[in-house]
Amino acid sequence: MDTGGGRDSGQQCIAADEFVVHVVDDDDSFRHSLLRLFKAKSLQAIGYATLTEFKHADVHDTPGCVLLDICMPDGDGLELFEDFTSDASILPVIFVSAYADIPGSVRAMKSGALDILLKPVLTERLLQTVLHARDIALQRYSAYRVERELLERYRTLTAREKAVFAGVAEGKLNKQVAVEVGACERTIKSERAKMMKKLRLTRLVDVVRAAEMVGLKLSFNDGTATTEKQL
Repeated sequence: MDTGGGRDSGQQCIAADEFVVHVVDDDDSFRHSLLRLFKAKSLQAIGYATLTEFKHADVHDTPGCVLLDICMPDGDGLELFEDFTSDASILPVIFVSAYADIPGSVRAMKSGALDILLKPVLTERLLQTVLHARDIALQRYSAYRVERELLERYRTLTAREKAVFAGVAEGKLNKQVAVEVGACERTIKSERAKMMKKLRLTRLVDVVRAAEMVGLKLSFNDGTATTEKQL
């Protein structure tokens, strides 16, 4: 699939510079000490004293990770994290807490937390974990950008081009798609070429992968593909 070719490495470098550590902790002294540490290590960081403050922040436009205290005065950090995972957040989450118990730790790790660090946290361990989170975040953000750009291109397709796209993804012949949409085979060939150009696809395998990325539920028997993701 064409995702920009040589631009990928440049985009990854830009994304690395944009990486942000989101520190969610009500302990002012601890939060500020982490912000100073990350600044000294040339890592962007933003602090949040409450879960509410963090929830209202726009944190998904750039790659990043979250350092999250489990026990916050206005809520449960674990519940916030589980909301994150249910919303398919791309931000890796590292729990940092003085009160992590075994059941809570197991719950966090099963839900997909990257790690759980107990206060007082060793600086070396913290930095290693954050740098590991950065690697994961950049990979996720790159994939997110590819998917978002594909969705934007997909929304430029006409209704007929979308029908052709779904038919091609399901492995149907032009003449089969023509019957389904009520057009001649020559028209379908033309619509197929337009669709491939708009989506920047060249191979059938790319069409199938793109269909999965935009959220189409394909039918490989009879019927029509349905459902698509929202931006």
